[in-house]
Amino acid sequence: MMKKQKPCPYCEGKGYVEIRDCSGEVQREETCVFCEGTGHVIKQKEANN
Repeated sequence: MMKKQKPCPYCEGKGYVEIRDCSGEVQREETCVFCEGTGHVIKQKEANN
């Protein structure tokens, strides 16, 4: 198996997400739970033998 890194689609590779209120103002920043703050997700790909 090969592991391939690609930018996290949820945080756009930043490693954090911005929590905004209804007017669009940033209230706080939180670590992205999908990539655990790395900014990348690892996609596993099977090697063709």
